[in-house]
Amino acid sequence: MKIKKVEVCGFKSFVDRTVVHIDHDVSAIVGPNGCGKSNIVDAIRWAMGEQSARHLRGKAMEDVIFNGSETRGPHSFAEVTLVFDNTAGLGPPEYRDYAEIAVTRRLDRSGHSEYLINKTVVRLKDVTQLFLGTGVGTKAYSIIEQGRIGWIVSAKPTDRRHLIEEAAGITKFKAKKKAAERKMDQTRQNLLRVSDIIGEIEKNLSTLKRQAQKAERYKRYRTEIRDLELLVASHRWMELTVTRRVLENEMDRVDAQVEGSRFALRLREAELGADRLGVQQHEDIVERAQRHAYEQDNSVRVLEGKIEQHLSRLEGLRESERMAERELGALVGQRTSLAAEHEMLAAALVDLEEAEQRESEVLQKENAELDRRRGAAEEASKAVEQARARVAEAQQRIARAEAVLQSYERRQGEGRIRLERMRAEREEHEAKAVELKQEGEALAARLHGLRTGKEQTAERREELQQELDALREQIRVSDQLLETLRGQLAEKRSRLRSLEEIQQRFEGVGKGVRALMREYAPDFQSRADKGVLGLVADRIECPAELTEALAAALGERLQHVVVKDRASAEQALAFLEAGERGRATLVTQNPRRVVRSAAALPDDASVIGWLGDLVGCDAADRPLVRHLLGDVLVVRDAEGARRLHDRGVAAAIVSAGGQVVAMDGSLTGGRGEGVGSHMIAVKREIRELHGVVSELDGRLHTAVAEHGVLRNGIAERRAQLDSARTQAHDAEIAIVKADKDLRRAEESLASANERAERLGREADELHAQLEAASDEERAAKEEIDAARGSEREAHQSLSAGLEIYEGKRAAVDEQSQVVTGVKVRAAEAKQRAESDRGALERLERSIEELSERETRLRGDMESSARQQGETAALAFLAREELNVSIDTAMKAHEHLGEARARYDEAKHELGERESALVEIRRRIEVGAKQLTQLTLQERELAMGLEHLLESIEERHRVDLPKVIGDYHFRELPDAQVKERIGELIRLVERMGEINLTAIEEYDEKSKRYEYLTSQRLDLETALGQLDKAIRQMNRESKRMFRETFDEVNSRFQLVFPKLFGGGKASLKLTDPTDMLETGVEILAQPPGKRLGSIELMSGGEKALTAVSLIFSIFQYKPSPFCLLDEVDAPLDEANIGRFAEAIRSMTKHSQFIVITHSKTTMQMADVLYGVTMETPGISKLVAVEIRGNQAKTVDGGQTVAVA
Repeated sequence: MKIKKVEVCGFKSFVDRTVVHIDHDVSAIVGPNGCGKSNIVDAIRWAMGEQSARHLRGKAMEDVIFNGSETRGPHSFAEVTLVFDNTAGLGPPEYRDYAEIAVTRRLDRSGHSEYLINKTVVRLKDVTQLFLGTGVGTKAYSIIEQGRIGWIVSAKPTDRRHLIEEAAGITKFKAKKKAAERKMDQTRQNLLRVSDIIGEIEKNLSTLKRQAQKAERYKRYRTEIRDLELLVASHRWMELTVTRRVLENEMDRVDAQVEGSRFALRLREAELGADRLGVQQHEDIVERAQRHAYEQDNSVRVLEGKIEQHLSRLEGLRESERMAERELGALVGQRTSLAAEHEMLAAALVDLEEAEQRESEVLQKENAELDRRRGAAEEASKAVEQARARVAEAQQRIARAEAVLQSYERRQGEGRIRLERMRAEREEHEAKAVELKQEGEALAARLHGLRTGKEQTAERREELQQELDALREQIRVSDQLLETLRGQLAEKRSRLRSLEEIQQRFEGVGKGVRALMREYAPDFQSRADKGVLGLVADRIECPAELTEALAAALGERLQHVVVKDRASAEQALAFLEAGERGRATLVTQNPRRVVRSAAALPDDASVIGWLGDLVGCDAADRPLVRHLLGDVLVVRDAEGARRLHDRGVAAAIVSAGGQVVAMDGSLTGGRGEGVGSHMIAVKREIRELHGVVSELDGRLHTAVAEHGVLRNGIAERRAQLDSARTQAHDAEIAIVKADKDLRRAEESLASANERAERLGREADELHAQLEAASDEERAAKEEIDAARGSEREAHQSLSAGLEIYEGKRAAVDEQSQVVTGVKVRAAEAKQRAESDRGALERLERSIEELSERETRLRGDMESSARQQGETAALAFLAREELNVSIDTAMKAHEHLGEARARYDEAKHELGERESALVEIRRRIEVGAKQLTQLTLQERELAMGLEHLLESIEERHRVDLPKVIGDYHFRELPDAQVKERIGELIRLVERMGEINLTAIEEYDEKSKRYEYLTSQRLDLETALGQLDKAIRQMNRESKRMFRETFDEVNSRFQLVFPKLFGGGKASLKLTDPTDMLETGVEILAQPPGKRLGSIELMSGGEKALTAVSLIFSIFQYKPSPFCLLDEVDAPLDEANIGRFAEAIRSMTKHSQFIVITHSKTTMQMADVLYGVTMETPGISKLVAVEIRGNQAKTVDGGQTVAVA
């Protein structure tokens, strides 16, 4: 995939969209320094996925975006597109059908970056994988700049091997290996976590199983408790409901009586309404008269208060007038005194202002003289400072020279000490290198042994894992079988227990029969001993298809009790009659009348047979069965029964479906009351279930034994597998540690060798520095002598200048004292004048304030005289109003007495009428109390019902009235029910704490255990596959690296002499035993020189050696293109010529883009791209095509000769 063109927009100095068509074998990019040539290389590297801003000559990735210039603003984004030619279909498989492959990278200033391949957004990983193994990439040998040439020569051998790896195409293997190793680490961590979780689950699983079984028993007990408590609650609810209805009827009767008394009371109260209204009217009159008398009394008190207020105010006004007259006299005296003081201060102020003016004129004259003397002193001071500066300069020269001299002496001493130390340290590192080399060889041997052991352990783990997988599959099938058998057995046992309990409770039979069977009943033997053999239904065995026929034929006779003889029957009847326990019909086992079956069956297709012959029974019960069923004919359907009856068959005929045609022709049939058929079916099902349970129990025991064998096998294999895992883990740790120790030893060896070489170079440099320091020491001593002469001359000038300066300074001090005295006198005069001015202003303000106060007092005195006249008039008017109010108050009190007498009379009459109502109210109170007691009783019953309902709701989450129909017809004795409830509660209490969630938890944990076990198996399988893949990649990488190294080395031995014009060179592996980690050393001997270290070569020789290695790699595995950025800069013209020839010889397979300043390289190129900066900060590209000695601009410009 050769580059077809490069499109750049907004990248560094290429602000405008620029397209570089690279369709020649050799393209040269030229231009002055700083014009942006290398930005094209940076653009190509950046588009191929470079992530380091430093490698792109920036600090942050945003630096690649054009940041603006003097004439252009910043660009918002940078975009570079590389278009590769894929017409030969040599690209990756997914792009082989494309003639071109365009790789685009875009970055905006927000930091958003995206990659595109053929305008489809992809990941950075996709772009990187596009170039893996092709020799093209940001770190591959296809892009070589001047700095990378130096890196190839000076790099560590382990770093230099990257070039061989890229040429071998194993970089993609390394990327896959790193991804696989990361995945292995993650898988190991996941496996460790899953194993820990499985261990925890295994610890809890058995406990949960026991808890779940316990919870199942608990739920069964709670279900029975619920059933019995609901039975008791139903009877209690019915009892409370009946009692409540009786109370409600009594409450209605009492309430009617109370309502009658209340009606009579309302009539009497209505009659008293008018009387109460009259009393109220009299009461209102009394209240109005009383209010009027109070108002008149209050008016008298108010007027008396007003008169007293007027008199008090009049006396206050007179006193205020007298005080104002005294204050006015005092104010007049103060104003006269202040006026005299003001005249005295004004005269004194005039004298002070004249003295202040005189002192100011004297101060101005003395200040002028002081300024003149200060100027002369400053001139003398400047001369002194100049002399001091010359002295200081000379002293500094002496100090600097002495410091330099001391530094040279110190450096010589330190240098000699350091030189001795370097020699000793170099010898120490050389000895250490020998020890490290031996240690590395031992560690490599140990690492090889550990890896061999690890591979053997991995094979054993695979075998154990396969065996464990087979056992797990077997136990999974066994678990399913066990679960099925346990479920079936539990279902059948539960059904059997339920049917046996139904049979033992004798549900559906009459009260007397039930009482008789329970009395004689715990088991069959006890009943037989007492002469009671059981029910008729219990003595007959009937096929399933004849159940309905038998039930229809016998009907209620199925509930008859079978006894041995008549005496047993009489004893049983006596038992029933004694306790009023109900009624029952008893039949003896050998009845006197036995009906024999007919000798021959009627000839009809629907006839099945005589029912007595079709059912089974014990031999002792056969007479009873013939007695009951001997004359009953069974037919297939009702139509056949009617047909046979019409033919005159003298027998009761019953169909298989249960319809009966009696001998008298009556028909019996229908559905819904199948108590007899139910009893027969229950008995038959119990018998069948016993056989099924026995069979399932045997199968379950066999399956459990087989399951245990499989469990033991799994435990054994798992223990072996865990041991193998532990061994593998320990081996892995040991390998990692040994590998780390080996690498550390190799690094230490390289570091020791490098340090020894560096110490040798530093010792040579230090020796040369010590020789050069002697000449510098002599020059420093000469400088000290010259500086000391200059110092003496400067001291003489300084002494003369100081004498002149001291005289001038004394004159300045003398004049300063004169000026200070004048300033003091002037300040005192100014201060006194300012003080008098302030006092004068304060006197003027005081006089003004006294005048204002005098004016206000005179106005207050006039106002007081007016108020005294007004107050005296108001007091006279109040006395007149007081006399009138006293007369009105006396009349109001007389009217109040008359109203009170009439009110007392009306109130007495009302009291007599109201006492007649007391008896009525007493009767109402008695009825209300009785009604309250009944209500309380009803509420107690209601609360009892509510408490009962809430208790049942709280305990069983059941609405009791909705289920009463299911329980109230059952007539079990309360004592037996409560005894059973107590027994169940004790069983529950003895069970202790119950984890009701254990059933769900056990099911969930079991499923999770199975899931995690399969996950652990998957993880272990994945680890094995990853390890196998890594080993395969390692083997392939070793082979490819070895082959590539040999090929490149052989070509390097040929290319080096061609480029140098002689000499020899080769490549060497630092550790041939480890092809995955070995470094690559360069051994070079230029013509005319001895074989030595590359570090001792000149810059040109180093560059040409690196170029030889790159070209050797290109000859072995040509990269589609190669970028050379000023690689020929260190080379002379002769070497550049050979360099150019080598490039031209490789253009058959590779495309070369060369950035250069060399004319020879330019002449070799097919096209020149000139980069200029006509506008500062903005690069522009011009393409020139070269044909022979002619050059033509690609855009059709004129052709010029090429020198």
